[in-house]
Amino acid sequence: MMVEKNVASFTLRADSKLVTIVRDMVRRIAVSQGLTDHDADEIANLAYLAADYITRMAFEPSDQGQINVSVSERPGEFVVAIEHKGLPVELTSDVSGFASPFSLSISSPAVDEVRLVNLGKSGQRLELIRTLPTPIYEEATDESLPADTTTSVVPLDDYRNLEIRMIRPDEGLKLARCFYRVYGYSYGPNYVYYPDRLKSLIEEGLLVSAVAVDPLGEIVAHGAMKLEEPDANIGEMISLAVDPRYRSSGLAKKIHLHLMEYARTKKMKGLFGEAVTIHPYSQRLCLSLGGRETAVMLGYIPPSNYRKIFLEEPTKRQIAMVYFFTLQEPKETRLVYAPQNYRDIIDKIYINLGLSREFASETAVPWGSVCGETAFDLRVNSELKMASILIKVYCPDTPRIVDARIKELVSQGIEYIYVDLPLSDPLTPYFAQEFDLIGFFFAGVIPDLMDGDALRLQFLNTPEVNFDSALIVSEFGRELADYVKSKKQVQQSI
Repeated sequence: MMVEKNVASFTLRADSKLVTIVRDMVRRIAVSQGLTDHDADEIANLAYLAADYITRMAFEPSDQGQINVSVSERPGEFVVAIEHKGLPVELTSDVSGFASPFSLSISSPAVDEVRLVNLGKSGQRLELIRTLPTPIYEEATDESLPADTTTSVVPLDDYRNLEIRMIRPDEGLKLARCFYRVYGYSYGPNYVYYPDRLKSLIEEGLLVSAVAVDPLGEIVAHGAMKLEEPDANIGEMISLAVDPRYRSSGLAKKIHLHLMEYARTKKMKGLFGEAVTIHPYSQRLCLSLGGRETAVMLGYIPPSNYRKIFLEEPTKRQIAMVYFFTLQEPKETRLVYAPQNYRDIIDKIYINLGLSREFASETAVPWGSVCGETAFDLRVNSELKMASILIKVYCPDTPRIVDARIKELVSQGIEYIYVDLPLSDPLTPYFAQEFDLIGFFFAGVIPDLMDGDALRLQFLNTPEVNFDSALIVSEFGRELADYVKSKKQVQQSI
């Protein structure tokens, strides 16, 4: 779990007369942490609206309920969280016709990410997350950060003088310069532009970052491994950047091999990462490192991520191929509960990966003693127009709850949504069919994602996806992509 440093926390009786305290407290703390007056006002008002909404909707007048409000720091982030153990709160518009605080938070420029965690019997938690405003560096000049990325290729002899090593926490400025040269300011994960946030992520053990450094100490290439918690068994490969002057030098492969060796020494089970289909290079890199395709995500990547790389800026969302890198020899066969209609393709994915899995029989009874209250983790990134849902516990009304969330996200212009379902749960085959009816379709499998493998399904809310010019390198990658696109077409016809 991500490390948090608590700034303030307090508990209030669920009384609408008291919740105005939330706005004042959050605003004062936000200003003290460096947010502008405008953003502090905005996030404080959202926190107040959420507290008021929960008070009105989650508790009956006779209830003696409470809401818990906390303000904390995560690496580079300011977080306001509101928890309660009252009735689960729907995210659709309330009875008076006004938009819910969740809806308002998604559309607010003062909030970078919204997270809703349904804790089952432990209640609900709404998080408003804002990147802390630390300066990147002085305003760019022609001398310090040249905008021209068409510089000549460095002579081969110079490649031998580069050092491949882990980044140092104090090298955030150098990393920002590298990413500017490659992407301008268009790259999605913004920690690469914020030295203080990079430093915090590394020190908290949530990011392992490798770089290539030239003789002058300048970072010319980078790759990282993101961890959900410091001792995670699986990591996500992210944030590849190679200075245009050093392309075609093999630096990307060297950096990833460095990260993979680190992961092996930590006894991690595997790594996964996405490769774009707008060009073949990142796919070839993954294949050369031993990665194998496990999922195809149609529209996962917004076009803005490539604003400085191509002469003609992409205008459509891009398809991503997901690759998994197995780091340890599988020691045993694992039982998985896969939906019958997806078993053939899932079996091919496992065979291609070299992982030993046995398909369990589907259960005819969708609930009973093994079914608790719905627990899930929903995260929304408004800038990328993307959301993810991680299902942890099913219950009979899980499809209804998810459907309500999807409708709210769609109404707020979220274009791409994916959901991960636990293949270790006997109820997954049943609920996967229910999600198909909502509009989800097959994306693939992510091994070892959640104490076992995850079935990934996806939902598209835009026709603006680059299908026609997608380049897919391997034969199995093309087979998997064709299968996923066929499932999308089936959904469109329903």
